Amino acid sequence: MSDISPAGPVKVAVTVDDLLLWDGVPLPAGSSPVDITRSVARTLTEHGVPSTYAFAHSYPVERDPALIAAFEAWVEAGHHLGNHTHHHAPLRWMPAEDFCADIARAERRIGRLIESAPQRYFRYPMDMSSGSESKRGQVEEYLRDHGYRNAPITAWFSDFAWIVPYYRALTNGDAAARKRLRDTYVSAAVDMLAAHAVSARGLFGADVPYIWLIHGSPIAADVLGDILDAFIDRNVEFIPLDEAMRHSANFGMPPCDQRFRNHLQRYALAAGEPAPELAPEVLGEVMAASPMPGVDTIGVLEESVLKPLARRLGAEYQWEWA
Repeated sequence: MSDISPAGPVKVAVTVDDLLLWDGVPLPAGSSPVDITRSVARTLTEHGVPSTYAFAHSYPVERDPALIAAFEAWVEAGHHLGNHTHHHAPLRWMPAEDFCADIARAERRIGRLIESAPQRYFRYPMDMSSGSESKRGQVEEYLRDHGYRNAPITAWFSDFAWIVPYYRALTNGDAAARKRLRDTYVSAAVDMLAAHAVSARGLFGADVPYIWLIHGSPIAADVLGDILDAFIDRNVEFIPLDEAMRHSANFGMPPCDQRFRNHLQRYALAAGEPAPELAPEVLGEVMAASPMPGVDTIGVLEESVLKPLARRLGAEYQWEWA
């Protein structure tokens, strides 16, 4: 097995988004947010990744206050919670003032848990700090004034694409599809970390400490340990988020970009370089796995998640996947 980087050990800060998945995403029978959270937290601790930050939007707790138990279980396991806004809407859908109010709204719901962390961290929903430089500047000023640091994403593998297909495979009792989805989930995580490392070395002349993302989903609960094992086998060293945030690639801000891209990808696009992307053939295979009438992956994400979110905000629906 080849190392992630030929330059030596690669440092990775693991982070988790959305322990409570977005409203409208189906969960398999027998799966609960608290069980998923406990499984992910336990796996991280067992693999020597303690004190991991999760970024949580609070809208699900408003709908069902009992769901706060998932966040409490995360903190009780020795991990930390950050602010991810209340509604989980991209900045470009809202005026800066409304977006900052949404940050404050989340804090009213989960602030006591955020305060128990050693550092107040924030993450833009979907890492989309877009809209305009002026709008982003207003939000960044608000974050500074309220003691937050923005923790971006500098490595991901589009793991959201597996969530609905994995639900279909489990619901259909499709063992072959479930195995294939688990296998591609691990291989994509490894391949995409390597691709982000290639991009970073081209942009900065060296590897940087990567801030890696996975979502709190049923497939993550089942397979995260395999990913962490694969990372260790490929010379990955896990580090705290605080350490990763000391590097300018993570605390600097690339130019705004309206597209659905992470922090490192925006650096690449600003430099006129290709951004690391999940292979289209892998994405196509995953999205098509174990079909089920009325549960198309993009259909669920657009019709059950994103469009209702825009309606709740009174925002114009704007979304481009590519």
